[in-house]
Amino acid sequence: MKRKYARYPIIMSTCALLCFIAVVIMFAGVVQPLWGRMAILVLPALILGIVAFFAAKGKLGASATTIWTTILSIVLLLASVFYFFLLGIWTATTTTTDIQYYSRAYAQIDEKDVVEEIFPETIPADATDIVFTYTPQFLQGGEVFELSYTTTNEELTVWATLLKKEAEWIGSNRQWHSENNWSFDGVEATRYLLDWDGGFNHGEMCYVLIDEAMGRITFYYSIW
Repeated sequence: MKRKYARYPIIMSTCALLCFIAVVIMFAGVVQPLWGRMAILVLPALILGIVAFFAAKGKLGASATTIWTTILSIVLLLASVFYFFLLGIWTATTTTTDIQYYSRAYAQIDEKDVVEEIFPETIPADATDIVFTYTPQFLQGGEVFELSYTTTNEELTVWATLLKKEAEWIGSNRQWHSENNWSFDGVEATRYLLDWDGGFNHGEMCYVLIDEAMGRITFYYSIW
């Protein structure tokens, strides 16, 4: 290389790129990776790469290259660290509704026995009118996992047979809310309560609703 001082921004740009790749790998396994927001972290590598380009072309002298590279490296490092923490918060508070992330969300809570034994690991191929929501637990916030879809009467019968063997309580959804002094604003359906620790301010609950009239089944788990 004719202008050896260009190595400095090249090295720093490479380090920034490696850090970007490390962040992508780190966040790639979350339920819903925020790819667009993660892409912002490639900017330090690009900016330092531009400095390296101008230095290699002789547009920047040795002193200017060293000064610019040093200043930009410090500023971009601090900004990247701050943005990294912001990205972590955004990721931890993102509510996922895209059904393509269902299996990832399921994997986050499948250590719960009732979830692993009862909830579908993947969304059934014949499911229609699918509604899915997953909110991760962050600080004092609660974790919510819910899947609802329409299916055939035959499938509902199969589910009902299984749930009758596993449920702690079976009855009207409205009745359960009334007996436990919970306000009711949901759908009327048969509630198969799989688990509830009795908590109100803090607790854990898991149940399945079957609405035969609508041909719909809902799986719900939350901890708050």
